[in-house]
Amino acid sequence: MNIKTIITAFLIAIIGLGLYVATIRGIPGNPKGEEIKGKLDQATKPLELSPERGRYVLVMSLAEDHSFALNPTLAAAADPDIGYHDGRFYVYFGPGVSMLALPMYFWGKSHNIAQVATFFTVSLFATLNLILLFLLARQIFKLPYWAAILSALIFGFASSSWSYAITLYQHHVTTFIILSCFFATWQYRQGGWTRFFWMSYVWIAYAYSIFVDYPNAILIAPVMAYAFFSAVSFENLQEKIKVKMDIIFVVTAIFFVGINILHGYYNYVNFGDWKRLSGGLVGIKEIRSKDLLKGADQSAIEKEDAEKNVVSFFQEVNQPQGIVILLTSRDRGIFLYAPIFLLGILGIFSRLKRSEMEGNMIVATIATHLFLYSSWGDPWGGWAFGPRYLIPAMSLLSLFAAYWVSIPKWGFTRRIFTLILITYSSAIALLGALTTNAVPPKVEADYLKMKYNFLHNYDFFMSGQSSSYVYNTFVKENYTLQEYFYMIWGTVLVIAFIVLIVMPLFKRRYEPVH
Repeated sequence: MNIKTIITAFLIAIIGLGLYVATIRGIPGNPKGEEIKGKLDQATKPLELSPERGRYVLVMSLAEDHSFALNPTLAAAADPDIGYHDGRFYVYFGPGVSMLALPMYFWGKSHNIAQVATFFTVSLFATLNLILLFLLARQIFKLPYWAAILSALIFGFASSSWSYAITLYQHHVTTFIILSCFFATWQYRQGGWTRFFWMSYVWIAYAYSIFVDYPNAILIAPVMAYAFFSAVSFENLQEKIKVKMDIIFVVTAIFFVGINILHGYYNYVNFGDWKRLSGGLVGIKEIRSKDLLKGADQSAIEKEDAEKNVVSFFQEVNQPQGIVILLTSRDRGIFLYAPIFLLGILGIFSRLKRSEMEGNMIVATIATHLFLYSSWGDPWGGWAFGPRYLIPAMSLLSLFAAYWVSIPKWGFTRRIFTLILITYSSAIALLGALTTNAVPPKVEADYLKMKYNFLHNYDFFMSGQSSSYVYNTFVKENYTLQEYFYMIWGTVLVIAFIVLIVMPLFKRRYEPVH
């Protein structure tokens, strides 16, 4: 890695951190459990939805009570995504993100910004994702510098991923694991004495990803297939095929086994069975609806608990509707929120002509995300801004979008068209980042007589209601929310103009072989 690449990665990090800090959601102080419900759980407040509430109260429980089980106050704050087992309450979500956020929580608590600092954990991972995209685009896709930077810009600030880089969701951590495992596998393929360490990281990250979000076991499988085929070689003999397996791949798998033994022990201690996940616990809503807590009817609760199966949430019959919802619907469609990813589709068709393993595995990862979450019973992702389940896939589509833009034929026209799409896509992304993720799906919005998609955000925007910690704490007295929006949006567009129009003027040649 040369000095120019290192300096560029550093500049990307500075820009990413700057824009994420400018929009990070939060309030001053160290909120207590009893202050969350009724005060911080409304739209434009930092704990507006149950996913970030659940993960944040788990951070509080780990830090203050040293327990994965929630006390009654924290359980009430995380309601309704709470499971119940053996007299204890647990958040439905994997503990991985909350565990990663603990250091920033302790630091933030000592500086009276515990919630903001905790959320900043995800912003750090989002910034690392921008750097990884740049490195993947440069070293694997062999794109010129400007196009490699463009891939990071598209994902970070021209997609709804922006709204989830400034709060406590799992998506950017999952994205980091996918991108870093892909990069580590590619490094492993290059040979050398570091191969053991790269493959060790791949197995460790894959095992930990299941703590972060249980579906990651499937979502990251294509990356593990890439690692497997990188470790296997086939030799054609006269009447048979000889298969060789790299011993490093086999030996380092012990890390995966060891971490999953710990995961099974965690499940056994907390949920009574090494195979049971927190998402498979009987929910507090169901217990209330059937009045099972009344009279301490533990046997009835255990019966409901045993009958719940997390795998049943995924049904193949849901896929046709789910694909439409995630791609083209008016409330969650990726091409409505960020039409820049249409270029990613064009890039896939252009790149696959080369029949390379890396490109094929990246496409397989994108397809896995789409088909898994289209079969989910709630492809909308609850109340959410954009198709949040597709955020890891958006990062990979950004690589293909940048590849398509870098094709020399009609190059200037491609770049102008891309700039237009970024102008629209980044405006929508920033609108969500500065206001709220609490956007109802159309089916609920119609019933509640509310607006849906980013039109819902626009009303908050025009009334000056923002979730931004920096705006509300330092800027609000001097500038309107609309002026703050244009400051940030203008910054993004200036960067996009430099990357798309100015930087290509100084290139000596196009580096990729198209």
